[in-house]
Amino acid sequence: MEREIRENTEQFFKDYPEMIKIGGKSEQTIFEKLKRKIKNKIPNWYYELLTEYPIAELRIGIPFNYGWETLKNKNQNELPFMNTEFNSFENIEFIATEEFPGFELIKENHICIAEDTNKDGDGFYINTKEKNPRVIYIYHDSGNNASELIKNGQIISESFSDFLKLIRPPEFADKWLNENEHLWK
Repeated sequence: MEREIRENTEQFFKDYPEMIKIGGKSEQTIFEKLKRKIKNKIPNWYYELLTEYPIAELRIGIPFNYGWETLKNKNQNELPFMNTEFNSFENIEFIATEEFPGFELIKENHICIAEDTNKDGDGFYINTKEKNPRVIYIYHDSGNNASELIKNGQIISESFSDFLKLIRPPEFADKWLNENEHLWK
């Protein structure tokens, strides 16, 4: 695993020690049971991340503009947070084999590392061929094939290590949603 990814993961859990009890470590036996075409797409560094740290099914908040015009020109530190959950090995496999756009994106070496809690097919993807890949949010309706989906995706961070600096406990998202529910009701 890249040193910077390891350091930023450890820093996240130092900053938010309560998060250690929320997620879980994935087991090697579960990874070994994955379908070969999925198992071969998960990079070693991501395998290490999920088996060494309690990342699997960890609920987090990610700064996000929700596609709203009023938020589009805001800096990342001014954005509200989206409720999100890191995927376990089983979730990665399910999305890559059963859900659009996951089964399209796996063809271009992209896996869904986290999805919003609405479970509507939108998610945060990484390119599995890169050592410290950028994180892209991909809308399920932003294209018909992998190249369109990736091209129309929203870059969340230029690297996974930077992504780890952005995430927060889910309370950040819950607080903003509660204070602004009038915007969508």
